[in-house]
Amino acid sequence: MEYVELRRHGYRKGLTSTEYALNIVNILLKMVNDEKEFIRTYYVVVDKVLRERPSNMASVNILRGIGSYLLENGFNGIRDYIVGLIDKIEKACEETAIIASHRIVEKDVLMTLSDSLCVRKMFKHLVDRDVEFEVYVLESRPGMEGLDLADYLDKLGVKTNLVIDSAARFFVKNVKKVVVGVEALAVNGAVVGKVGTSLLSLVANEARVRVFALAPLYKLSFETIHGELLELPEGDWSYLMDEEVRKTLPQNYSARVPVFDVTPPHLIDGIVTEYGLFAPQAIPVVLKQIYGVYPPKVESLEHIVSQIKEKWGEIR
Repeated sequence: MEYVELRRHGYRKGLTSTEYALNIVNILLKMVNDEKEFIRTYYVVVDKVLRERPSNMASVNILRGIGSYLLENGFNGIRDYIVGLIDKIEKACEETAIIASHRIVEKDVLMTLSDSLCVRKMFKHLVDRDVEFEVYVLESRPGMEGLDLADYLDKLGVKTNLVIDSAARFFVKNVKKVVVGVEALAVNGAVVGKVGTSLLSLVANEARVRVFALAPLYKLSFETIHGELLELPEGDWSYLMDEEVRKTLPQNYSARVPVFDVTPPHLIDGIVTEYGLFAPQAIPVVLKQIYGVYPPKVESLEHIVSQIKEKWGEIR
C-alpha cells in the first residue's frame, strides 16, 4: 500500500531484517559467474552492511559464511553454497514462525510493532489453522512500518488495531501476549529490535504480559560472546519528514533518530528459534548443543575480509 501523504512525515517502505539479508544474498548470487565481479561486489556489500545496518546480524553472518567458504574452497561450488544459504534462512524463519504460532491460543489478543517476515509468517500460520485472534500494531516510528504490517493483517482478515507508539502502555492492558521480531540476538538473550521494542517490553512486563521474541539463530551475534557491543545506527531528520516539511521548521535544531534499541533479557519471557522456545538465559546451552563446543569458533567478518583481500587483492 502507498501512503503518499505520510511520506511527508517519515513513512518509508523498508526491508525487514530477514528480507534485507536475503536481498544481500541474491545480489551476490547474480555475480557467481564472474569471479572478479563477485569479489568486487562482496567488498561493496560488506561496506554497505557495516555502514547502513551494522546490527543486522543475519547479513553479517551470511557474509561471514560466504567469505569463509571462499577462503576454504575458492569458487568451486559457490553457487550451490549460496542457494543452500537462502534455503536454510527461509526454512529457519518458517520453523521459527510455526513454533511461535503454537504459543498463541484461540481468542488471544496480541501486540507487536514494526514489521518482521518471521512474525508475518507466524500470523499466516494462525490464519491457516483458523485460530481467531486480534492484534494491536504500533505505528513504529521512525519509518512507520507498522502500517505495512497492519495492512498485511487486514488482508488476512485479522481484527487489527493500529495505535500510536506512545499509547502502548494505555492499550497493553487489553493484551494477552506481545510478539516481536528482532534485528540481532545477543548471547545473553538480549535482543536488538526496532526502537520501541524495549519500551513495549517494559510496559508489558509491568502489566504481566508475556513477551516472545522471534529470533532464528542466523540473527545471533557471535561477537557478543566475547563481550563486544552491537553498533546501533541512528537516522537523521529525513526519517521524520521530507524536505518540504523540514523547511517549515526552525533552522537551529538537530534531530536524533535512533532506529534500533536493546531489550535486556529480563524483559523477555521466551526466545523463539528454529530449534525451539527457550528462556533468554538458555541461549549459551543451545549454542553448545548445536556447535558441540562453547563458545563456537567463529572468525570476525573484518578478519575474513582482510584474508580475502590478501588472496584476491583490492578489486575496484
